[in-house]
Amino acid sequence: MNNPLFTKKQVYNLIIPLIMEQLLMAAVGMFDVIMVSGLGEYAISAVSLVDFINQLINSALTAFSTGGAILCSQYIGKKRAKDAADAVQHLAMLVLILGLGLMAAAFWGNRRILGQLYGSIEPQVMENAQIYFWLSGISYPFIALFCCSAAIMRALGYTRLSFKASLVMNLMNIVMNAIFIFGLGWGVFGAGFASLLSRAAVSVFLFFMVLKGQTILPVPSPLQWRFTRRRAAAVFNLSVPTTLESSMFYIGRLLVQSLVTSFGTSAIAANAVSLTVTEFLHMPGAGAGIGMITIVGQCIGAGEKEQARRYSVYLIRLVYILQGICCVLSMLFASLIGDLYNLTDATKEIAVWMLLTHGVVCTLIWPMGFTTTNALKAAGDVRFTMVMSFAVMWIFRVGGSYFLVWLFPELGVKCVWIAMYCDWLFRAIACFLRFRGEAWLCKGVK
Repeated sequence: MNNPLFTKKQVYNLIIPLIMEQLLMAAVGMFDVIMVSGLGEYAISAVSLVDFINQLINSALTAFSTGGAILCSQYIGKKRAKDAADAVQHLAMLVLILGLGLMAAAFWGNRRILGQLYGSIEPQVMENAQIYFWLSGISYPFIALFCCSAAIMRALGYTRLSFKASLVMNLMNIVMNAIFIFGLGWGVFGAGFASLLSRAAVSVFLFFMVLKGQTILPVPSPLQWRFTRRRAAAVFNLSVPTTLESSMFYIGRLLVQSLVTSFGTSAIAANAVSLTVTEFLHMPGAGAGIGMITIVGQCIGAGEKEQARRYSVYLIRLVYILQGICCVLSMLFASLIGDLYNLTDATKEIAVWMLLTHGVVCTLIWPMGFTTTNALKAAGDVRFTMVMSFAVMWIFRVGGSYFLVWLFPELGVKCVWIAMYCDWLFRAIACFLRFRGEAWLCKGVK
């Protein structure tokens, strides 16, 4: 192998803050659910149902930003700093417009959207969900700004900064949750307001750091930015497929969630708690996957295809180890986790089953199906990952959920989780076969 573009120390310095950051990001929604758990299962269900929508929004904005970060990373690998800075400007403009549009949609369609997705939920759950969704909508432009700024700083290698920003955001969220929910008695409104304020403050700070706190790219003041169709098209070519892939993944989850609501409040609460915990367990893989955008992207930009493959293999193996440890711990403490959320006995029994089965399947399959995808994206192979994700999501997770419920109605919400595991299996097979070949290494930007 030629002179390595990254030493092992550099890889760890890049990856570890990203893993910690993803854990903290997952904790924002988790702390909201935990802190409203004392208000009862109606509040848990309301916050968790809106968080499914928030995850879709956050995923879409993160994916769009990731596409721009891939472009930026490859330009840096090619030593084209001016083009990279131009890509940063266009990414920021486009993602902020997207965030504002999503905020408008949340305002205009608040109850309509909730009704279409969760029409069968109980009135108390709907009332709380509307409040939380309204506050979440206000935060969407700030989430867009945060996702964009964090993606840019990661692509430049400033992963410690985005980690510290996430840490501050979580601390602010926890403190304000305690004040608003318990001190002032604002309930679900307090949880949503705390998340809004913490996200707004940190996103503005991180965007300022993109403009003034880094020395790699000469990013001018936003007043000097100019929009060009050519550069916007370059961002769109990578951002749109990644956004569609991620969005359709969460849309599929939302459709499945509407099926979950038909099983009653106990199933909703168990599913919500289990998904909140398992999303937290996926963060080591998510952090390493984000790090691949910088590492593999720069390798491809520099023409070092063999290094791109070697770093990818190394990081996938690392994720297997880290995620395996996390999953084993979740299985050992599954019952204690159920107690933490104040679940009833019936709800806890379902949640424990979910956590135990997830621990086994996630350890064996998840890294190959999801971390590997980021290596392919970083190289520019975004169309394959989009088509593959569409296929497995709609065939196995969505179609499989409804088919299994029809075939084994006595299993209830467990059918949804079995279908999810089938999705993971076929996603892992497709990614493994693609990664073994050479086609994904030949998709770099010109």
